[in-house]
Amino acid sequence: MVGITYNQVDILADNGEIIVQHERLYGEKTKSMKWQPYLSLMAKRPTALKYSTFYDQLPENWQEYLEACTVEEKKKALQRLSIILKDYDFSQASEALDLASACGHPSAETIKHAYVLLNSGQRQRLSIKLKPSVPDLPNVTRGMNQYDAFMFSGRGSRE
Repeated sequence: MVGITYNQVDILADNGEIIVQHERLYGEKTKSMKWQPYLSLMAKRPTALKYSTFYDQLPENWQEYLEACTVEEKKKALQRLSIILKDYDFSQASEALDLASACGHPSAETIKHAYVLLNSGQRQRLSIKLKPSVPDLPNVTRGMNQYDAFMFSGRGSRE
């Protein structure tokens, strides 16, 4: 069922409970979509995310981050994004991701920590000073790009 007032459109369950509210738009060919209520559903099948219109609306840093995530990391990251988008827009989520990414590929918990820091007024994290005896580690490439390159380069096919 749908409930329509002068300023909003409510999508209702059979029992009358509001599932999602959209701001009512006036004019021709206008669209409104609030993705936050659907993110927990998308988290169950994160590989399909790339083919949704939501993916195209994500900020570039979130697209790059999700591309580098494993399936389990994507699930957790989408759940974290859902929590952030309940109260804030993509700018807050992007800022939290940028802060969390300062030291490499972040986990969903690191993004949560950055989000809490931003909302508590602390914009900078204290960085850990490593002892000179700690060796530099090589950069690690994450994701499926290496596998895809191998499989589609002709070496992995059986012709």
